[in-house]
Amino acid sequence: MFRLLIVDDEFHIREGLKHHVLQTGLPIEIIAAAEDGETALRLFEEQRPDIVILDINLPDISGLEVARRIREKDEATPLLFLTGYESLTYIREAIGLQTVDYLLKPITKDELTTGLQKAQDCVVRQRKTAKGLEQKRSVALEYALLDLLLQRRSVDDTIEELLSENNSPLSSGAPYVVLCCDLDVIPFRVAEGDERQLYGYAFSRLAIEAASSVSGTLGAAIAPDRVILVLPVAGRKIVEAAIKQVRTTLEEYMGISTTIGISRTVLNLNRLPEAYREAVHAAEHKGWVGNGQVIPFESVQIVETTRQDLLDKEFILISEIRAGNNGAVLSILQDWSTQLGELPSRQVKMMATQLVLFVMRVVQSQSLIHLTQQNSDLNDPLLVLSQMSNGNEIIQYVKNYFVQVGRLIQQSKEAVVPRMFEQAKTWIRENLHEDASLNGLAQHLHLSPKYLSSRFKQVTGECFLDFLTRVRFERARELLLDSQRKVCEVAEAVGFGDTNYFSIAFKKNTGFTPTEFRKRYL
Repeated sequence: MFRLLIVDDEFHIREGLKHHVLQTGLPIEIIAAAEDGETALRLFEEQRPDIVILDINLPDISGLEVARRIREKDEATPLLFLTGYESLTYIREAIGLQTVDYLLKPITKDELTTGLQKAQDCVVRQRKTAKGLEQKRSVALEYALLDLLLQRRSVDDTIEELLSENNSPLSSGAPYVVLCCDLDVIPFRVAEGDERQLYGYAFSRLAIEAASSVSGTLGAAIAPDRVILVLPVAGRKIVEAAIKQVRTTLEEYMGISTTIGISRTVLNLNRLPEAYREAVHAAEHKGWVGNGQVIPFESVQIVETTRQDLLDKEFILISEIRAGNNGAVLSILQDWSTQLGELPSRQVKMMATQLVLFVMRVVQSQSLIHLTQQNSDLNDPLLVLSQMSNGNEIIQYVKNYFVQVGRLIQQSKEAVVPRMFEQAKTWIRENLHEDASLNGLAQHLHLSPKYLSSRFKQVTGECFLDFLTRVRFERARELLLDSQRKVCEVAEAVGFGDTNYFSIAFKKNTGFTPTEFRKRYL
């Protein structure tokens, strides 16, 4: 859509032009109309139209003077002059002011259409040129950023180039944080060739635009599955908001999850290469703590700079969390938090972060990451901890985190039992023709027959033998409805080697012999 400003001192001409513009069918919207030059200049500043139709004879200042003032500030907007005088002087001046057309009153609809089409084409060319220049500048900025982060050329020269670009969000005096956004999984359908590159391009564009909507951001794709974002930081809330926007956008538009590594804050541009390495190093710990996490560099640094062995009590704590024994977890946490509360806050933070990392490892090994991500209280524990400095606050957060993880683990273990017995039912149905015995099922599920027998009744509401009998005769009824099958074949299919015994058992169960059942229902 193209936006049009009409300037003419005669009311009926302004209204006639509005009518003619609508009749042209062109994608043009009339945004304003002015009856004098000063109003025209004010509306031009306020509305910034794409096209201006300008009468030369105005009551206060000449339309040519209005055009000159517009050209002092804007060299591109197409101008269409409209006048009742075919003056060579006016025409020469109009040409000098880069007018698109010089229209004489009274104007016809066809003449107006031709003039507006010329102006419209001019705007289209300008937009394409501007877009091309913007893309070139954007690509140049990305290359310069990669040169700086990877130190491919002089740091000072690269910084000078980054700061010289008008559209660069970077400045020499701001602090910065670098984010490394890793795509967790590239779909198999786009795993190779050009499709992989296009997929990676979409990933990087969306990530950069999402972060830019929160804060001035400069980004660059390192690989199809990795994009680096540089944020001028006004505070941690800006970083949090940018991360949230990136993850939400990528989930919404591409259905993908990302792991994000966060560098420490650096105070000037020449330390961006160091921050870049920190962000990448943090993101690469996703293989240890699981996909879809936000991992500050301080968190992984803590593990690498403190002892790797854990105290016996901490080993026991992690073991009980892994087992989902919440009572034991709470008891150990009570004692643990009392002892930890006597330490300096910095040491509390180091030990708490180390424990959280180990518990995140437990979460990953038990495939609970999707459950923790659905629970807002369990989201991004490393990011939350990195922002805390008070020892008691850290202890309370970690206690709550461990208890909730333990509860999830316990729930997942309980959920496994019904799933196991669904498998048991499936196995019974698939093995009716063989020895579908309790011992056979116990061997299949790697359980003891005694345990299986007691749990089967608890979970399904039926003892094993009752369930087996019911399923056998349900299947038998299904097969008997096939008139092509012989009774002996049906008997064999549901585990009866003797046809006579099958007939007796079938009648006892259904009230009919197999033959009577067929006559009744076929």
